[in-house]
Amino acid sequence: MDIGALHFQNPEAFWLLVFVPVLIALYVYRQRKRKRTIKFPALSIAKRAVPSRRVRLRHIVPALRLAALCCFVVALARPQNAMEVEYTNTDGVDIMLALDVSGSMGTLDMLTRAEQAKLGVMNAERILNSGEYWKYSRMGYAQGVIADFIQKRHSDRIGLSAFGSRAVTQCPLTLDYGSLLEILKATDELAKDSIIAGRTAIGDGLMNALARLQKSEAKSKVVVLLTDGRDNASVISPVRAADVAQSLGVKVYTVGVGKRRGKILAFQQNPWTGEISWGERDITPEEEVDESTLKEVAAKTGGKFYRAENKEQLEEIYSEIDQLEKTEIETVAYARYAEKFYPWLLAGAFLILLELLLANTRFVRIP
Repeated sequence: MDIGALHFQNPEAFWLLVFVPVLIALYVYRQRKRKRTIKFPALSIAKRAVPSRRVRLRHIVPALRLAALCCFVVALARPQNAMEVEYTNTDGVDIMLALDVSGSMGTLDMLTRAEQAKLGVMNAERILNSGEYWKYSRMGYAQGVIADFIQKRHSDRIGLSAFGSRAVTQCPLTLDYGSLLEILKATDELAKDSIIAGRTAIGDGLMNALARLQKSEAKSKVVVLLTDGRDNASVISPVRAADVAQSLGVKVYTVGVGKRRGKILAFQQNPWTGEISWGERDITPEEEVDESTLKEVAAKTGGKFYRAENKEQLEEIYSEIDQLEKTEIETVAYARYAEKFYPWLLAGAFLILLELLLANTRFVRIP
């Protein structure tokens, strides 16, 4: 039996409360039938007598006894505090996020018009020196969208691999999303490292992610690889790495970021004064994403290739991947109970002691 947040182990004890109205009726009956006599010199004076406060409050003694009885009945019913405990049983998905940290990820080509206008009126040299422009870059947008993707997951292990001129594991598969998000925030520092940021090793980046999934026993194993260029530094080609992924049963989603054509907001330096200002330049063919290779990698592994030219498209892509790789969760609920009858027992004992104290002092009866 449950009443609100309390569970009663022995609810049949509440049947004892049916005697409460019987006891009240019996007390009222006895009070009316009781005859009291007192010698008084004059009846007219007796009629003017007003009952004192003590007389009016004399019923508090049996009321305390009755309240104590109710407390003992509740204690006998064994109230308990039910605490729900959920155990989640899931096959789980292991996801490695492979992120391109080459220098080109600092390109400012995914800006909205409002953001481009905002940057255009700001001091270019200050923005460059402070590194503030990174949050408007391909890398900045990728970090934000990937962070949202991580926060939407609940019971999957997620890891992070970064690749530029070489591939490094930033975070192995983990359920500690807080630590993973902190590591993700620092990946733009790798893109500023000339040793790592110089070139793009897509195949090695994929292999690094696969190494972390090799011994995984998860029902589903996934790599989400994001890049803005083409492979020019790998020891193992992306297509060969895709063959390895296929043999391991790993699905690879590839994401290409950056505009296909058009202008890029860029910093320019005056050759005479050295002053840094804003300018624009065209996207060169060498900067274009190698879509054919990324499509082949995805197709070989049963994944899918996506192309994002702005932040909104990138958000939609990771949202779709999130839906495609949902974990089937089976939840079993248990309840633990903590005994709560002690306060009722103590309250009943206190009321009995108070009733005895008042009955033998303030409201003592004279025969």
